[in-house]
Amino acid sequence: MRRKEGKTHRRRHMSNRHLSDKYFYVGEHETITNIHLTQYNETTLHTREIKTTDVFKQLVSQDHINWFQVSGLTNAETITRIVKDFGLHNLDAKDILTPQHVVKIEEYHDRMLIILNSCYYNENMEIMTEHISMLVAGNVVITFTESNNPVFEATYKALGSNMLNIRKKGSGLLLAFLLNTIVAGMVETVTKVEEMLEDIEETLLDVNNDQGNMGLLIQQRRHEYMLIRKNSQPLKEQFSKLLRSENGIISADMLPVYNDLADQLSFIIQSTESCREIISSLVDLYISNNDLRMNAIMKRLTIVSTLFIPLTFLVGVWGMNFKFMPELDWRYGYSIAWIVMILCGIITWLYMKKKDWY
Repeated sequence: MRRKEGKTHRRRHMSNRHLSDKYFYVGEHETITNIHLTQYNETTLHTREIKTTDVFKQLVSQDHINWFQVSGLTNAETITRIVKDFGLHNLDAKDILTPQHVVKIEEYHDRMLIILNSCYYNENMEIMTEHISMLVAGNVVITFTESNNPVFEATYKALGSNMLNIRKKGSGLLLAFLLNTIVAGMVETVTKVEEMLEDIEETLLDVNNDQGNMGLLIQQRRHEYMLIRKNSQPLKEQFSKLLRSENGIISADMLPVYNDLADQLSFIIQSTESCREIISSLVDLYISNNDLRMNAIMKRLTIVSTLFIPLTFLVGVWGMNFKFMPELDWRYGYSIAWIVMILCGIITWLYMKKKDWY
């Protein structure tokens, strides 16, 4: 059964790589598609659930900002219908339904499509990514997420408290808050990665600590850093389109907010570069520590071998079967042999200690 599901997933994955009239969601989430509509203006704010059979464009109120929140992309037919209802192409629906799609910001005459990925740590400190799409058309903002994860909880709070007069502004400011939620999550994630790398560095610098699993931890942090970089670097390159937008969605008074987002993205990029350098140095430090530990082991073994070399020589001499070896017949020969061997061992040990060989 699992093998059959895997084959179905691969077939769907391949179908989105070719031009078609119909596309499928090819991600790993199985969240049923749910849609909520939040409508607000300066005096009102309310949210309600929308049925997937509704004609979405007829639900738009011209006196409000309309925020459609689509959670779960399994109902590809509904996703495609929403995209078409608001004037975008069938291929734009494909981009939304394909989590492997590259990050992009696509501008049209009076609307905008943003494709990106969020990064965050779950409660088990495992890094997670989620494919997120945003469609902006006039006073309508539509967000598409793969799961029911409350990615935009901070935006809800901002609407409730009317932060920065968001309810008096247009859809451009709502878009800024949505983007800020994602970018702030990336900032927190990359900051955690930096902190964990610094902890690894402290552990490696103290050779007395147990460093048995440090190599695995470094590799794990490297994977997380690369994931953040993969999602943030293209967004930073595309973000300039928003600052130069001429479709009227982002007004001049909103530019300071978008400039702040650009600064946060720059911080993420700088942090990922810092992580890259730290990881490179940690790998070198880890290899050096392994060499030091190996040298220490070889040093101990060498000392033990050196201590026993004169003893082995003496035992070899007295173990020869020559007929005339007077000490073999001496009454105190055995005791004297032990004394000589112990003295040789002590003298050798004291000599190496004086030379500071261990």
